[in-house]
Amino acid sequence: MRIKFSIFQKMLVLLLILLTPVVALYYYSTSKSISVIQDELIKASLNRMELFVAQMDASIEKFDLASAPMLVDTSVLEYLYNLEMSDYALMKSRMLIQEKLSLASASGNWRNDVTVYFPQAHDSISSSPSYEYDPQEFERRFSLSWSYSEDLEIGSGFTRTYVTTGYKPARSEDLDVAVRVNLYKWSFENLLDTYKSGHSDNPFFYKKGRPFIASRSAGGPAVDEVIRDLGERVSGRDSGYLIHSYSGRSYLITYYYSSLLEWHLVDSVPLDQIIGPIRQQRLLFGASSVILLLTGITAASALYWNVHRPIFQLVRAVQRIKSGDYAYRLPKKSSNEFTFLMQNFNEMATQIQDLIENVLQSRILARDATLKQLQAQIHPHFLYNCLGYIINMTKMGHKKAVMDMAYHLADYYRYTTRMDNQGVSMDEELAFVSVHLEILRLRNDTLSYSIELPEGLSGLRIPRLLVQPMVENAIVHGLENVDYPGRVEISVSVKEGLLQLQVADNGKGLSDEQISRLHAELLIPAGEYAGCGLWNVYQRLQGNFGPDAQIIISRSTLGGLSVQLLWRIGTVEETEEG
Repeated sequence: MRIKFSIFQKMLVLLLILLTPVVALYYYSTSKSISVIQDELIKASLNRMELFVAQMDASIEKFDLASAPMLVDTSVLEYLYNLEMSDYALMKSRMLIQEKLSLASASGNWRNDVTVYFPQAHDSISSSPSYEYDPQEFERRFSLSWSYSEDLEIGSGFTRTYVTTGYKPARSEDLDVAVRVNLYKWSFENLLDTYKSGHSDNPFFYKKGRPFIASRSAGGPAVDEVIRDLGERVSGRDSGYLIHSYSGRSYLITYYYSSLLEWHLVDSVPLDQIIGPIRQQRLLFGASSVILLLTGITAASALYWNVHRPIFQLVRAVQRIKSGDYAYRLPKKSSNEFTFLMQNFNEMATQIQDLIENVLQSRILARDATLKQLQAQIHPHFLYNCLGYIINMTKMGHKKAVMDMAYHLADYYRYTTRMDNQGVSMDEELAFVSVHLEILRLRNDTLSYSIELPEGLSGLRIPRLLVQPMVENAIVHGLENVDYPGRVEISVSVKEGLLQLQVADNGKGLSDEQISRLHAELLIPAGEYAGCGLWNVYQRLQGNFGPDAQIIISRSTLGGLSVQLLWRIGTVEETEEG
């Protein structure tokens, strides 16, 4: 049966084949793009912070360059050491120093003041006109590096003191001259406002143990929450980043260390400002792709369940049968063109299984029959009796009886021990039965027997040792211990296409109840019954000649029991077992 695919199905399959790599490539590229963009965003943010801090440090260092030289300025030294100057000269020198301080203060766009201290003279000159010298204040704020203070001249901010010695003396009065620069918090807030514009949500300066400095228009997450989440990251000199969610929104938190101020610049940027548009575009593309994919998947699923899967099941079934699993059957679930094929395959597999089981069962039964025959006939008592008969006949001088027993015994064991071919002709089997009966007749001359085999049936092939178990049953169970001459009659005939092989005796026979029970035992399946000789014959008979073959047990016209084998000639070709 030829399977035809519609144009629609072919188009859907083609769409699936083309769309799948495109969607996969797009999602891979967008996923990679988001990751790359996020990495680039982190890198750009840190670079921007580094540049900002570098510019800030450079601006602060301008105050160092403008203020530190005041320690050795000629006007400062003249004011410090020329004690014989007149008041007017001192005033003029003071004004000149104050003018230089104003120029130093104006060297940067910062809110600041610069002050020259003369601790030994308890005097100071400042760019802030309102400043007056205070020894305690000078001692309290003395710092050779930039430090943060809450109570500077006009507010909080950073301060630094320059001295010629390069270290802080034990007493401030030991200093001849010192220069101090104050940078106020307002300047840093203005700086953060400039940094924030268009690029940031909430930049601020932070140092552990100090109040943070934030821009005047701070937004985004609260500074306290950011500081708490950064934790020990901003306790040392490290720079880096952190991604954290605040109120359901992800933020990129970056921090950069200023080695000059020894503070961290911290910034927060919402990730969805940059990544959001890419995700929206990805979502729209994904939604349209899903619709196309679902259509393609539906078509592919239909092809899979209706074509590919049945073919796969057929291939697997053939492999299972080939590997020896003849009980395997295809499931009867499909309702398409493959249903007919699967049904016929199952019927074929059933026929193969039945045939193989019959052949195997026949081989097993034939082998069992041979082994049982060997066990029974090679039994020491049987052999001892035959040898004892030969010895007695020799002593009595009956040479012919000795020779007959020896020949018959040789023929008997030659036939029972032959394992090369389990199939024999009818005349070979009955010739062996005749040898067996002749051995028994020599030992018991009251036994008589007859064998009737039409010439046209002598070449009929039958399993070896098929008739002998029935003859042995007649001798052992029917004629043993009877007080009259025993007789066994064997006949073969054909009637209405049925071959009839009968073994009858004049022994003790069986009751009707015993015959019925024996018939019932013959019908017990293999594997559930250990089996007797007659049950074995019945199983082999059906295995070789089909289920129509049967055994009929009845009373014999001789007065004993009759066992009749029936099978139809030509319905099943007689084959050799093994």
